[in-house]
Amino acid sequence: MSAPVQVALVGCGKAKLKHRAPAHGLYTGNLFRAHLAEAEATTPHVYVVSALHGLLPLDEEVEPYDVTLRGMRREERAAWGRQVVEALARRYPANAVELLVYAGRMYSEPLRDALAAGQLEWWTLVEPLRGATQGARLRILAEASRMRAAARAPLRVPALEVEQPSGRRLYLFAVDGKVVPSFATVSRVRRASGVLEGYQRPEALGHVAAIREYMESAGALVPNAVVLAFDSRVRFETLAGAAEGARHGHLVIPRQSGPEAPGFIVDGQQRLAAVRDAAVMAFPLACTGFIAETVGQQAEQFILVNSTKPLPKGLIHELLPSTTAALPAALERKRLPSQLLARLNLDEGSSLRGLVITQTCPAAKGKTGGGWTAVIKDTSLLAALEDSLADGTLYDLERAGAGMDAMVARVSAWWAAVASTWPNAWARQPTESRLSHGAGVRALSLLMDFACQFLAQEGNGTPTQADFERELALVRDVCAWTSGTWAFPSGERRWNDIQNTPKEVALLAQHLGALYRERRAAKPHRRTRKAGAA
Repeated sequence: MSAPVQVALVGCGKAKLKHRAPAHGLYTGNLFRAHLAEAEATTPHVYVVSALHGLLPLDEEVEPYDVTLRGMRREERAAWGRQVVEALARRYPANAVELLVYAGRMYSEPLRDALAAGQLEWWTLVEPLRGATQGARLRILAEASRMRAAARAPLRVPALEVEQPSGRRLYLFAVDGKVVPSFATVSRVRRASGVLEGYQRPEALGHVAAIREYMESAGALVPNAVVLAFDSRVRFETLAGAAEGARHGHLVIPRQSGPEAPGFIVDGQQRLAAVRDAAVMAFPLACTGFIAETVGQQAEQFILVNSTKPLPKGLIHELLPSTTAALPAALERKRLPSQLLARLNLDEGSSLRGLVITQTCPAAKGKTGGGWTAVIKDTSLLAALEDSLADGTLYDLERAGAGMDAMVARVSAWWAAVASTWPNAWARQPTESRLSHGAGVRALSLLMDFACQFLAQEGNGTPTQADFERELALVRDVCAWTSGTWAFPSGERRWNDIQNTPKEVALLAQHLGALYRERRAAKPHRRTRKAGAA
């Protein structure tokens, strides 16, 4: 069943003109005029219900009369109600109808009884002002009319006009993001008869949801300005006392939504969509606006705004550990791994100290390193830490509430054992040693999770570097980090043929894991160390 047709019924009034007139102009009382104004402003189909004539279209002319429902007997009012409902049913024979009655109980009761008797299953009757006195109705309707007028009035926002060397003017202002759809729209990119129209991409629903979740969090801050293009209907009114290079004033923006809106969103559609959906009363946003009469000018700015180089991921990862406020979900997931990576690369005593390439720890160059030691890409180690936090030994530590110090100590002990197991492959360029390569880092990290699982089953929940060295000794002879070949089940591969791709990482990790489990199962279980034992 489709949405019901809304039909407003406005009860007639005692005060009338003295001559024949259309129904919408015949009745002159204040309450009738207020009821009619509300009905016409909110409902697509509006009729007068007359005590004498029943259902009256607004433009139907009638003579003045002196008949009221109050002066009728009960059965006469019931007949009147049936007459009105039957007339409506003839006009809307195949529709569900929602009747909105702007009148008193004398009108609504016979109409409600007639609906029930007529068995109009999909018809409903609503009294928007039920129970309100005449004075209360007039106050409510006057406020509703005032709010509609305010909503139609142009938006006036304090703004700063900045003239650039080209003579083009920018307008800097702030506005509630939930209000923007009342004056700006998105020019969706599409083709009509082969001609390109618009320039904006569709909403990225996952991205919008992540921003919305952040906006609903405590302490949310969105400093990036939304960029809007306006047509000539938008004007700037200057205040006295303009400063050098900029003028204070008000930006006057007509309110019109949809395709005929005076504003178009050049940058920030995902943020605005998130504000639209967010469970907040309001969310003011900084905005930059400019006048652009053509879609071509708008598209030009859209390309320029969105072609700027994004922040390097490495810089984002290095900055994350210093943050404390809530972040979008995608970044929130990176925060703990980034904090661990920073500790491992910077802490005194960490086996990985200075070995991870970051924005502030440059990669070693050449065979000597040029004074730098970093050889492991931050993205490789970060991915390895994320894997372990998702379903490995770091996950177990986090679930047990062990804290970051314990996590750093666990990972540092593992890589110290790696360094002592393969000293000739340690801390060398990835082109010289696949141990420093992304594939080697990811595969060895997964092997750490396997080793910790076996050791925990034997009662060793806090393995040391020496424990890890004994575990790594099981696969020491099968690793070709710097020379030779890997003897994979699918065939041999040269040591430096291994690449940092998901498929290659999985191949190496599965190979080392399978050999480790096989050789581990063949060895007798070690005794659990006694508490306090060296």
